[in-house]
Amino acid sequence: MGGIYSRESRVYWADTDAARIAHFSSIFRFCEATEEEFIISLTGGWKPGRVIFPRVHASCDFKAPLRVHDRYRVEITDIVLGETSITWHYKLYNIDLGREAANCKIVTVTLDPDTFQPVPIPGELRRRLLDAGAREKNASPK
Repeated sequence: MGGIYSRESRVYWADTDAARIAHFSSIFRFCEATEEEFIISLTGGWKPGRVIFPRVHASCDFKAPLRVHDRYRVEITDIVLGETSITWHYKLYNIDLGREAANCKIVTVTLDPDTFQPVPIPGELRRRLLDAGAREKNASPK
């Protein structure tokens, strides 16, 4: 296990398509659930208050299938902090096959919920993310 944070789970019927493999949209949910668990682990249940974090970009390269009932692990491998954005990098592994299943990247932006204008990442959250292994946008990967 590597990376900044990881979470394991299982593929359920509701996650799959007619071919009984995880639907592409499920992969993004697996990533988002890992992000949420990571934030909870850092903050004890941090409430964003006057900011929201919508996704503005999502991409994924699929390497191997995740089939119904396969066990998988999602690793957050890198977190890059901009002034108003957070870029999350993930690797997904099919534990049962012992293979990498996907590489994904999701970008969130910090917005004021009333104006929908970008605002800086809250200072306390930025500090906790950096302490956990995130890096500033212009810094080299660890």
